[in-house]
Amino acid sequence: MSSKVSLAKRIVKGKTYYYLDKNFKNAKGKWKKVSVYVGAEKPNKKKFERKEKELEQRIFFEEKNLEMLDTYKRGEKRLPKICLVFCGGTIAMKRNEHGALGPAKTAKDLTGIFPKIKNLVDLESVFITNIDSTNMQPKHWSKIAETIYKNYNKYDGFVVTHGTDTMAYTASALSFALQNLNKPIVLTGSQMPLDDLATDARVNLINACRVAAMNLRGVIICFGTKILQGNRSKKWSEVSQDAFVSHLTPDIGEIATTIQIAKDAPRKLSNPKKILLKNKFEEEVLQVTLLPGMKPDFVEKIIEMNQLKGIILESFGAGNVPTKENNFIPLIKKATKFGIPVIVTTQCAGGTSSHMLTYEVGYKAIKAGAIPARDMTAECAAVKLMWVLARTRSIKEIKKKMTHNYAGELRT
Repeated sequence: MSSKVSLAKRIVKGKTYYYLDKNFKNAKGKWKKVSVYVGAEKPNKKKFERKEKELEQRIFFEEKNLEMLDTYKRGEKRLPKICLVFCGGTIAMKRNEHGALGPAKTAKDLTGIFPKIKNLVDLESVFITNIDSTNMQPKHWSKIAETIYKNYNKYDGFVVTHGTDTMAYTASALSFALQNLNKPIVLTGSQMPLDDLATDARVNLINACRVAAMNLRGVIICFGTKILQGNRSKKWSEVSQDAFVSHLTPDIGEIATTIQIAKDAPRKLSNPKKILLKNKFEEEVLQVTLLPGMKPDFVEKIIEMNQLKGIILESFGAGNVPTKENNFIPLIKKATKFGIPVIVTTQCAGGTSSHMLTYEVGYKAIKAGAIPARDMTAECAAVKLMWVLARTRSIKEIKKKMTHNYAGELRT
């Protein structure tokens, strides 16, 4: 039983904010109010409907999933055992006594926002770091991978709390560092800190734990209503609660009133190979986004410093590189001669560099030694190059490994 949705206006410190409110009667017969933050402006019809749907989803988790957990007896069957790998991000922030946002001290501060989660999964936690993901480094990728590897046989799945800014990079790194995964490694976070009234932290954490307990394998991003393949994901919005999209790949699943998993989602294998840890990454990699008028001399000077190990070139169109004024072809030849691979990606949000031979400007880059990233995301291509360079410095071997599909990162 529930009441109608109402648009509420609240004034905080002289500023007006809009919320959608709805009262409903939970499984215990008690009335509860659920709210969803709308924004500082009155919503139009489209936004109202979208937020209303979000509100209904929250009520579902309260009414159908969470309250009914009180009647679940832990002794009847074993709960899925999940390891929460604590790495910080907005989801791990809380307000201090002065009202300012700061990092939560422990994973218990995070799980404490929803103590009933212990009735959904048998949750344990390990601490890696507590930083804004902008400060995430390859050494953190290595530590996360090593931690999961050492605890792999103890748990049914893993949930990694992480900031959104570099989550796609970490997801890609884990997909290469942990070979032959036969369990779900689920990354999640939030757009709002956990003690905000309309935070998405709670529902994202709950859903990540639910997905980590499912018959899935591989590295996954679970965020908002999306369940995505980690190394095919990109962050597209800094404010939307569906912050990530999948690049040229169907979503693994969708979170609505129930979790819906695609038929072709990667399921656990009955006879899996032994998990392998390969968590070394070369950090001396440069990513360059081409601009009209950009002079190749800037990059050439960095090459001559003899420190650079690899280049990611975000090109135009289908992998096209300037060949006349501000010609980049000599730079590609020079880098290749120095033993520095040049990986070409595209700036097109829905594009690939799989068709570089289509135009002369791409054909010449290939002939000069450029290696197409094909349909990998720029994030995944950069991380994969760092991972490959930690294993070989041979241009021939690098090309072979960059075009080999290790973890579903390549589709074409």
